[in-house]
Amino acid sequence: MSIYGAINAATTGLDAQSKALENISGNVANSSTTGYKRLDTSFSDLVSSTGSRQAEQVSGTVIATSRATNYLSGDVTSADRNTYMAINGPGYFLVTNRDGLGQETPESYYTRAGDFELDTERNLVNSAGYFLQGYPINPATGAVSDRAVPIQVSDAPMPAQPSTQINYQANLPSKPTTANYQKADGAANSQYVDLSVFSDPDEQSTLALNDDGAPATLLTAESKLLPSNQFEADSVLTLKVGQHDPEVLDIDANTTVQDLLDKLNGMHGVTAQINALGEIEISSFETLTIDQAGSVPSSGSVLDMDFAPQPLPSTGTYNPDVVTGDKADDFIKSSVAGGQETVYDENGTPVNVELRWALNAENKWSLFYNTNTNASGDEVAWKKVSDMSFDAAGRLTSPASGLVDIPDLEVNGVGMGDITFKFGLDDLTQYEDVIGGASNIGTSQDGFPSGKLQDVSIDAEGNVIGKYSNDKSQKLFKIPVATFAAEQELQRVDGAAFSETSTSGEPDFRNGGTIRAKALESSNADIAKEFSKLIITQQAYSANSKVLSTANQMLDSVLNIVR
Repeated sequence: MSIYGAINAATTGLDAQSKALENISGNVANSSTTGYKRLDTSFSDLVSSTGSRQAEQVSGTVIATSRATNYLSGDVTSADRNTYMAINGPGYFLVTNRDGLGQETPESYYTRAGDFELDTERNLVNSAGYFLQGYPINPATGAVSDRAVPIQVSDAPMPAQPSTQINYQANLPSKPTTANYQKADGAANSQYVDLSVFSDPDEQSTLALNDDGAPATLLTAESKLLPSNQFEADSVLTLKVGQHDPEVLDIDANTTVQDLLDKLNGMHGVTAQINALGEIEISSFETLTIDQAGSVPSSGSVLDMDFAPQPLPSTGTYNPDVVTGDKADDFIKSSVAGGQETVYDENGTPVNVELRWALNAENKWSLFYNTNTNASGDEVAWKKVSDMSFDAAGRLTSPASGLVDIPDLEVNGVGMGDITFKFGLDDLTQYEDVIGGASNIGTSQDGFPSGKLQDVSIDAEGNVIGKYSNDKSQKLFKIPVATFAAEQELQRVDGAAFSETSTSGEPDFRNGGTIRAKALESSNADIAKEFSKLIITQQAYSANSKVLSTANQMLDSVLNIVR
């Protein structure tokens, strides 16, 4: 290489180091730019001559090229904005510029700068002015579109969703301590619902009971049933009231009239007494059957009797499924609170459904809801939801499905339509409770009122989430993450963004990293490292300057020879 070759090489060195300095300067300037990817400098030599032997070759000039570092992530730090996000792993956010907002197919750009915020038009835009794109999500079905559009969050209210199901759990006591419950002896069956709430009693009398003497003598409460004209030694009485298990009274030589009265008076809703005429007067608020088996006495079976509850004066027929307003207080005193739940109609109107449990018989309950809080007289105040049965272990046996459909549920004149009560077989139990009330009550339902948009955030799955005043959230958009086969070939554009090129490959939205919400990716330019490169570049530039001045002095010497 001649002196002129040395001057040329030194000149290219100065140019190459100037380019390196320019990249370093840009990296330092953008050390705080969100999602910025630094540019490093690569140097390549250009051989000026090629001899047939190594000894004939000389060093050539140099060329500097920029090297992208897109594949190097910056530090990810937490942020206090719900719409800020970072990509954990490879990939880029799909964005467009303002011109793309009005285009059918907007021009796409790609960036790691996730400092997105809602602008006045409710678009998600980052500090560089790029608008985030995403896949719309159908709020009714949850289906995700396959066509990305600029994300614009609508401020339309979330429509109300009417309630269709109430989920219920509770533990019922085996013996409820109602307001009417008495622990003292002689208050048998006081834990059960007061049957006078539903009916008037059916009152009947037996034939007069007398002995077989001549003349016959009327029996009294202390009299033995044997010998008499009405019973034989093998007579058996079977008594069954309502849903209770049948009870049996075997008549023997020691059985008295009082024993029979005690058996009847010990049954729920039944009262019995013997009058001065020797007749047993029996009154029952519930279905009662008395069957007499065994040898039939000559006078016939006096206690083969059937009782049916009588309709209340205000009702046309006997109806154990409703409680009228004039009986509401009596009902409350003989039942236990079952909790309450707010449900919603089609317009989002909230309706409070109050529940109460009434024990009908051992292990048999009825659930009621308050349909009219201001009911009076013969207006219906409470309606039965369903009867529930439990086994001896306290597990629900009926309804076996754990589901009850309530057609046309109505509270205070507001119709809720058909509602399903769901009782899981393991969620509704009957275990002993020392307090005697329903415990561990838990209710939920699937309806909600309409709500105004209050906030927008990003979840861990990369969904844009709208949060509403009704405490509900809704997925609005799915944010895609694009990757490229040769991301180093992407073309840099203003604002820490990139555009696709023929050598970068097309974007792939299947294998990108995950999105981290409320976080930002910092620049991957490190000032300390850039300053180290700056020192090296400065020294290299000075060295090339020295080569240039030395070559110039050598040329001066050659020119002086001519002089």
